[in-house]
Formats: sequence, structure tokens, C-alpha cells
Amino acid sequence: MIDGKRVIAWTPYGRRRTYSILIRHLQRDVERGLIDEVWAYMNTDPQGQEDDIAYAHELAAEHPGWFRIKHRPEGVDLGNLPKQRYTGLAYREMTDTDTVYLRFDDDVVYIHDDAITNLVRARIQMPAPTAVFPVIFNNAIVSHFLQACGKVPMEWGVVNAYCMDPMGWANGPFAVKLHELLLDHIERNAVPDLFLYQDFPIQPGTQFSVSCFASLGSMYADLDQPGVLVPDEEESWHTVHHPLATGAPNILRGDAIVSHWSFFPQHPFLNNTGLLDRYREIADKAVA
Repeated sequence: MIDGKRVIAWTPYGRRRTYSILIRHLQRDVERGLIDEVWAYMNTDPQGQEDDIAYAHELAAEHPGWFRIKHRPEGVDLGNLPKQRYTGLAYREMTDTDTVYLRFDDDVVYIHDDAITNLVRARIQMPAPTAVFPVIFNNAIVSHFLQACGKVPMEWGVVNAYCMDPMGWANGPFAVKLHELLLDHIERNAVPDLFLYQDFPIQPGTQFSVSCFASLGSMYADLDQPGVLVPDEEESWHTVHHPLATGAPNILRGDAIVSHWSFFPQHPFLNNTGLLDRYREIADKAVA
């Protein structure tokens, strides 16, 4: 709980490989009293992901006080959509008006010690935006602002304020450099040096990769059908449709830092490095 609001961290869950890193940071912040519950919203295939599914159930058995497994709602016609489209259905469970919900991709592999507190407080203090985002390393629009503030060198390749910018979204060597920069600061205990100078508004209608953001249960409760997004694709709803409907820009919070591992064009480059092992070592120390 932070400033009288319950805090629930949730993830469209699918990959043990990276979620086993994320959960260590979330456990740290549960033990610090910042997060009340952690939800794994199962977005897995019944065949081919048996190990991933088993890991979620292992966590539920190990942490019954705060870890919850959530499933897609019954009675909803899912059609033949790819499983990535199912995640918008999760918000039907997020209508508690006294709760701040924190969404994390299952390949967020680092959360700075102050990130949860700073992000949740920003969310409470600024109720108008649809979403409040942290500084997400390996997010194209965030990389654009990091370059504008002199935190990431332009010489690595200029990133424009577009969520699928060829450099910031698809370029593997650029992603490797970003992770190396952040890991160096983590290991030197110098992450605040990468904070942005201010919060930045994200203009309504600007698509933004939703690897991590904070939202309010009261917003979902006030929808025509509580918790039902229209359209139900969560990224479009949170970054394009609802901001355009309200006229309020989303906010990029400058003093909350997390790290997102990889977009699929970057996989061949990142998977051939030892960077994920460095993130795992850091995560293990978080709850040592």
C-alpha cells in the first residue's frame, strides 16, 4: 500500500525465462510493503508451454499470501485472435476504485528500488492521464526522450518519437548498448544519473509500447461496462483511443526506471549476449 492506495502488480504471463527475474523484484517490493498482490494473468498455450505454466503454479504454492494466478474470463468468444490480443480482457478484474494497478510485461527484467513508489505516487497525484509510464529502457519513445536529455548518445543511432522506430524498436545492436548502459549504472549504484530532467507528456493518439504502466481501478470502474475495454486491444485503448476520448496526455515519469528485455527483431542479438545473466544476478540479490 502506498499513500492509502492498494497496489497490485500484474503481468500477461507466458515466459518463465524472464518472469523468474521479474518476480524477484516484485517479491522485494511486496516484502517492503509497497505491493499488496502480484497477479499472473495466464496468457499461455496449453501445449508447448508446460514448464512455463508449472512455474506459475510453483510460485502460487510458494507465496500463497500475495501471488495470484488469473485466467481469461469464461463465456467470452475469443475467436481466432492471436493470444497477444487476449490481454485486454484482464482489465475486467481491475475495477477496485482504491487500487493502483501496475502492468509489467513478463520480460521486464529490472525495477529500480524507487520505481514503484515514484510511479504510484505520480499516478495518484495525476488522475487525468489514462496511463503513467516509467522510464522503460528498451522502449523506442523512451529512448527518444533519453537522447533528448543527453542520457543516451545520438551516435548510437537517432531514435524518433515513434513506438516502432527502426532504431529504437528493431535494431538489436542498439538494444545491446542500452542494456549495457543501464547495467553499468545498476552495478555502480548510479541509476538516478539516468533519471530524466522532468516528466514528459505523451500526446493523445500516440501509440506507446505498454511494457509497463500504472493505471487506476476507478478509471476501469467508470467505463460503460466496468473493466470492458472498447476496443479490447489494450495498447491501442490505453495509448490511442482513451487518451483521444479524454483529451488528457499520458505521462512519462522521469524518476522511475525499469528495463524491458526485448522486442522480437532484437532477439537474435540479445540472446547471444550474457546480459540476461547479469540481470538475473541483480534480481537474485534483491531478495537475498
